[in-house]
Amino acid sequence: MRLDAEALDVLALVAWNQPVPRDRLVELGCDARPATLRQLVRRGLVELRHDTKDGEPVYRTTPKFLEVFKLDSIADLPEPTEPPG
Repeated sequence: MRLDAEALDVLALVAWNQPVPRDRLVELGCDARPATLRQLVRRGLVELRHDTKDGEPVYRTTPKFLEVFKLDSIADLPEPTEPPG
């Protein structure tokens, strides 16, 4: 699956901060275009859920995300400061 740099940035922020509302992504420095978020949802890597207490929609990764990145669980993500390896 090919993703551009913007999509990878968004995906990383969602993965490390989930569940995360759109406003929080912006606070974290990610001003992703709505089209990028829709692309990630369409590809099944991220889902938009409305199950928070305040009803605010939040983004979370999906089981497909784990499959694509060969992770058993989200806990298997490296720390954001770890170099890829």
